[in-house]
Amino acid sequence: MGPSVSLLLQLLLFIPIVHATNATVSVYDESKKYKYDGCYNETTQVPGSADTRALGGGIEESLPGQMTVPTCLAFCGNGNTEYRYAGLEWSRECWCAQTLSGIAEKLDDTACNYPCEGDNTTACGGSLKLTDW
Repeated sequence: MGPSVSLLLQLLLFIPIVHATNATVSVYDESKKYKYDGCYNETTQVPGSADTRALGGGIEESLPGQMTVPTCLAFCGNGNTEYRYAGLEWSRECWCAQTLSGIAEKLDDTACNYPCEGDNTTACGGSLKLTDW
């Protein structure tokens, strides 16, 4: 393999993988405990946020290939502490907290367009975006 082909292959490793979105994802609204609150921006990159999360100070769980909204809501609503807020980001990350950051901005629901990895018909946030209950 010549140097140009080898260099090209190495550069291809640095190309970010584009997350597939599904135009037909829907918002889950079947919980008796949590009410859908909307799509919010993640605050870690907001100037002045000190890298704090929109749903900070709580707990989180990541289930690659398995995350669903009911799984996240159960995680946040069961156990010793029942969290007021549950949010999903990146199709697989579940965040639970007692408060939603005051600098988190509500976005149009269409901004949270990543399907859940465990249920590709339901919205599970997006890139630096939280589907929030």
